[in-house]
Amino acid sequence: MSKLALIRDERFREHRTPDLHPESPQRLQAIDKAYFTSTLEGHVKELAPRVASEDEIAVIHNAGYIEELNKDAQAAEREDKFIQLDPDTFMSAKTYDLAKLAVGAGLVGIDSVLEGQAASAFVAVRPPGHHALVDRAMGFCFFNNIAVAARYAQQKGKLTRVLIVDWDVHHGNGTQDIFYDDPSVCFVSFHQYPFWPPDSGWYTEDGRGEGKGYNINIPLPAGTGDRGYLSAFEQVVEPICMEFKPELILLSAGYDAHELDPLGQQRISTHGFAQLSQRLLNLAHENNARLVCFLEGGYNVKSLSESAVATMSVLDADSKGTKLPEAIAEQKAIAKGAEHLLSDRNSKLVDERIAEVRRHFSKYWKTLQRT
Repeated sequence: MSKLALIRDERFREHRTPDLHPESPQRLQAIDKAYFTSTLEGHVKELAPRVASEDEIAVIHNAGYIEELNKDAQAAEREDKFIQLDPDTFMSAKTYDLAKLAVGAGLVGIDSVLEGQAASAFVAVRPPGHHALVDRAMGFCFFNNIAVAARYAQQKGKLTRVLIVDWDVHHGNGTQDIFYDDPSVCFVSFHQYPFWPPDSGWYTEDGRGEGKGYNINIPLPAGTGDRGYLSAFEQVVEPICMEFKPELILLSAGYDAHELDPLGQQRISTHGFAQLSQRLLNLAHENNARLVCFLEGGYNVKSLSESAVATMSVLDADSKGTKLPEAIAEQKAIAKGAEHLLSDRNSKLVDERIAEVRRHFSKYWKTLQRT
């Protein structure tokens, strides 16, 4: 069994956005280039995506909204222009079909781990998905790729506990909204706060009804570095995950919290993303869960591509099973990278915020009640 399945397709570059728009085809071009020049190419299991059916997408999204996006794409093709859905989100002629392909790529990733083809999967697609609401496109996103995948996995694998971790610099508001009252999906979002979407992602947004306590926001101050993110992971994510005991872990892998990203003000390094990836993989092992990663944001093509490949390298160098010499070398490089982790601009403020989050969620999670 391959350790890592990579779902990619050059067709995703055909989703066009206006000149100078940050969510550009160059993002995937850069990831492809970094992947093909790494030691990964040749022993990662590459899988082709499939187009998700409208019925599969309608498990999450309203049928009327799906049809409206289809009409918008037809108008974009007929009039040979971009259709603007909000201040940030544009459709081109092929966007609708590629958004369905992006959803389908996630379903292929789920199939690959549930059917035992791979231990983990990385879904390298665009458009991204974690801001998409049930009935509205938002923040470069049209369909919520990871939400559809979670429901698909629950139905196919008869899973009762899915953990979604989102470390994009922006709050995963769409995913939060979709699962807000659902205790079968535990959603954890690290994000810069305050930021975008405005007034979204404070830790008191903690779920509704039976889902109370299963929506976990970790709103980190601008300037939080590797140290703060790893500390939040250790103090909040790890204990909650071990108590929740997920059968499947999904990651909204946004890399716009990187220190070089033009849209955020956080300070995660490429080594920091490798360390976070390793921590998440460790949790998957400890819970005997599979792990599927979905590309979200990241708008400096160099830091995006290097960080995405760092995550892939961690998954490929998985300690479960035989490791190729190249993978072992990459894993050692990741460990050595810990020497270069970035500090927070204000560690006291970061630590206070993490402590606030722990205190708030201790009423829902026994493991957080321990000192």
